[in-house]
Amino acid sequence: MYRNKLGKRCGRACALVAMAALLLAGLWVWAEGAVWPNASGKTTYKKSGAVVDASHAEDGYIMAKYKPSKKKLKARVAQGDTAYQYDQNGRGDYEVYSLQMGAGKYKLQLYEQVKGSRYAPKASVSFSVKEMREHAPFLCPNQYIWYTEDSQAVAKSLELCEGLAGDMDKVSAVYKFIAGNIRYHYVRAMTVEQGYLPDVDLLLSEGQGICFDIAALAAAMLRVQGIPTKLVIGYADRNYHAWNEVYVDGAFKRIDLTGAITGAKPETYTAERYY
Repeated sequence: MYRNKLGKRCGRACALVAMAALLLAGLWVWAEGAVWPNASGKTTYKKSGAVVDASHAEDGYIMAKYKPSKKKLKARVAQGDTAYQYDQNGRGDYEVYSLQMGAGKYKLQLYEQVKGSRYAPKASVSFSVKEMREHAPFLCPNQYIWYTEDSQAVAKSLELCEGLAGDMDKVSAVYKFIAGNIRYHYVRAMTVEQGYLPDVDLLLSEGQGICFDIAALAAAMLRVQGIPTKLVIGYADRNYHAWNEVYVDGAFKRIDLTGAITGAKPETYTAERYY
């Protein structure tokens, strides 16, 4: 009996050690490709209630927050004449913004709603990014493509790509899954309101969404694999649309999963913004 108890204890201990090793190995594999935004406080800029954490700007993102406000807030991230506008939460929490324009001088401006569509400037913070890793802005989450370590989209990506070594194989696995399991939400497409943001886990749960949702899910699932992926907003022929550009074989290549789902085959794509 003593030996049996000891054997059981050893067996359980060995199993726990083995499980821990597998978990650590899995985390290490996905950590190689995934980037998880972090406001570490190493490099920060503060002005008029705004805080910009640029500690990881070389990884293609900043994190910004503004003092709590009951009014709506907007953030504008600009480099020269190119600018991207976002919603800033009023809770005083950090938001993640991409630095799509690459290294250089940036300005983040925060605006507070006055009335309706009128906003007043509240803070302006300038900062410089000396170096940036290649394609870094398209390897991490941001406000438009939001996911965390606990996201179902991440878990599904890891499941689909387990054992696959080549990027093209991973892209193919994600493409086939989305094209075969997600439907286009025609009603939402007709009723979507300004300021709408995708929820990749909700899309997985519901199984249907608009082009914006679908492109965001593809980007999340591929970025966590370390494959640079853009969410592109612009026009497909004359229709406002969202699709992806994926970096494989040394170049960005367009994939339009909404087109694969609906059967649409636009002839011309005109990109306006990249996220």
